[in-house]
Amino acid sequence: MEEQKRSRPSEADRATDDPWGILSRDDDQSFFCMRMLGERYAFDASHALEVIRLGLLTRLPASPSFLPGVFNHRGEVLAVLDLGQLISDKPTSFAHGSRSVIVQAGPWKLALLAEGIEGLIRIRSEDLEPPPSAGSSTAELLSQVGHDDRGAVAILDLRRVVDAARARSLA
Repeated sequence: MEEQKRSRPSEADRATDDPWGILSRDDDQSFFCMRMLGERYAFDASHALEVIRLGLLTRLPASPSFLPGVFNHRGEVLAVLDLGQLISDKPTSFAHGSRSVIVQAGPWKLALLAEGIEGLIRIRSEDLEPPPSAGSSTAELLSQVGHDDRGAVAILDLRRVVDAARARSLA
């Protein structure tokens, strides 16, 4: 019996195994991308747990504007964070049934509002750069800025985002 020679899959074989190119390169990093305020924002994909349709929100008395309320998700009460409001004091438009992403940032599990959800994206390591150091409040919440075939994307550090929201809500 002739021994079969093992070889690496061709580019064509890999393309059929991964038609969207999500699994393509070892030096790529995965991010979860969404649109807010006409811009693209993303965060490390390992923080994204689930994309859901937002249920009815219960507004909490005296809560800051970037926390529009809480909702019941499978028996768990989750806070909803409006990143647009937190970042720029401009509220994200949403309605009952809008899509939201549930994230885990350290010990905190919450839902993030977005104007649109792109989902998972891959960015090559060489297409990532440090965030601008100029003192905007948004820059303090970023870990990196990336570039893909759709343009620039601001990479959020979700732990910093949650810490900033907690600090502002206690002030």
